[in-house]
Amino acid sequence: MKRILVVEDELSISNLITYNLEQSGYQVTTAYDGAEALRLVEELCPHLITLDLLLPLQSGWQVLDAIRRHPRKQVATVPIVVLSALSCARLRGELQQHGVSHCLGKPFSVTELSLLVNSLLDEQRDQTWSSPL
Repeated sequence: MKRILVVEDELSISNLITYNLEQSGYQVTTAYDGAEALRLVEELCPHLITLDLLLPLQSGWQVLDAIRRHPRKQVATVPIVVLSALSCARLRGELQQHGVSHCLGKPFSVTELSLLVNSLLDEQRDQTWSSPL
């Protein structure tokens, strides 16, 4: 079962994301601040992360930097979908420099998020299957 870490400090949004991803068959864990997110990344080694940028304790930017600098490749290269109230168009360049190619603005479509997550995890599975031993 694929593990997804939802990093979102707004309870109603995290509950909405968690419910919908669990309905799609994923194992979902939620972090409500940046410090908890980094602890859970280390503990769970998730297959995908959804990340809000505006978080208490440590910002989403700090979380993103820590993940991308992680010594374990599996952690450092995990797909991250940024969910932000900030303009994704304005953030695009900075996010790409941090290895993030997907950003959904709030409010976002749960269907769009689910399709994106499914696509990224399918892509990840295809790369695993096609990589040499």
